[in-house]
Amino acid sequence: MRKRLWGFDMTSDTPDSDAGRLSDLLGLEPRRMRLWRPEDLGAVFAHQMAAPIVFDLGAADAPTAHALRLLADAQGLLIKSFGDLFRHPSPPLELLRLTKDFAKANRDHPEAVLPVEIAHALYYASIAVALVRCDTRISRLTDAELRRGFACVADQPWVDGPMKDMFAQAMDKLSGGARGK
Repeated sequence: MRKRLWGFDMTSDTPDSDAGRLSDLLGLEPRRMRLWRPEDLGAVFAHQMAAPIVFDLGAADAPTAHALRLLADAQGLLIKSFGDLFRHPSPPLELLRLTKDFAKANRDHPEAVLPVEIAHALYYASIAVALVRCDTRISRLTDAELRRGFACVADQPWVDGPMKDMFAQAMDKLSGGARGK
């Protein structure tokens, strides 16, 4: 039996199928078309912030997993979660880069487990923390692109106050300040 939505055949997600054309029209990837309510995203984000960083980042390729183990050992495992990393007063820059890469891979992969909104939040949070706490830029995005990304994540109702403050501080570090002066 064929599933239809607004007259489109939704049984296939190949680019030339009706579902593929509808996804292109809406700017969505068929396998990533999930609807998350803000309260769901809040719970997923809170879980991700408390998740063991070694578990999530340790599933990466062998060199990345090895680098993570070395960083974790060097930090005496004081940084156990993404939340610990983002709250650390002087987080290891390489761990922020690994987190950014992990988030980008999850954001861009059609079969990623993380909701794309959560991957975006982790991606921009790692960049913001590097700017604010390490005074280092770990992205090639322009200031305008970073400002848009920081503002978009900070505007989410499921992002907590301290993280919103981090994004505001990061925008202040960009040329032109938070309001694009």
